[in-house]
Amino acid sequence: MDVMVLDREAVAPKVSGVVRAYPSIWRGTVVDIGCRTRDLEKALALEGYEARYIGVDVDPQAEVVADLGRRLPFEDKSVDVITALDVLEHTDDIHHAFSELCRVAREHIVITLPNCYEVRIRVRHLRGKPISGKYGLPIQRPNDRHRWFFSLDEARTFVGEVSHKNGWKVADERALVGSRVELIRSAVHRWPNLLSPTYLALLRPVGG
Repeated sequence: MDVMVLDREAVAPKVSGVVRAYPSIWRGTVVDIGCRTRDLEKALALEGYEARYIGVDVDPQAEVVADLGRRLPFEDKSVDVITALDVLEHTDDIHHAFSELCRVAREHIVITLPNCYEVRIRVRHLRGKPISGKYGLPIQRPNDRHRWFFSLDEARTFVGEVSHKNGWKVADERALVGSRVELIRSAVHRWPNLLSPTYLALLRPVGG
């Protein structure tokens, strides 16, 4: 699996890195599931892409208000590119959510997932420190949290197997790292489950 080093000087480094990783796919209609502050739209504009962007989120201020845990308000194979960047781990039914991406997309699906077994998380756990605000047992009811705790290896297996069941295939996958890790790129390539915080996958239809 290739290793991709993110540019920490970029606006929204992870999203910008994803856009630059796959320069040929951003055309037609791009639906950004879990769009939040529409960082993908900004990154596409900075790179000069003119795709039609649609932001989808549970936030009432979103362009399209929808919950990936339910049926998305799009017809089958009606979207050229659909993205779910750090989104699936927030859903209660991740299998249904994944199948919805596969139902709606026509040409490409782009997914990122966190690696909860990355070394910094392991160290925090060993030290008895909170892993992040997305886990644990908060006093106040959170608006959002991660529902799933998995490794990069598990993410790879899940995406590959569930893609195939839905008529899709993994066309490319990468382990993302920050620029400070570039000096140990060879180590990340060898032990991505230990050293990379994020898994990136590009999917295409089987036969496509």
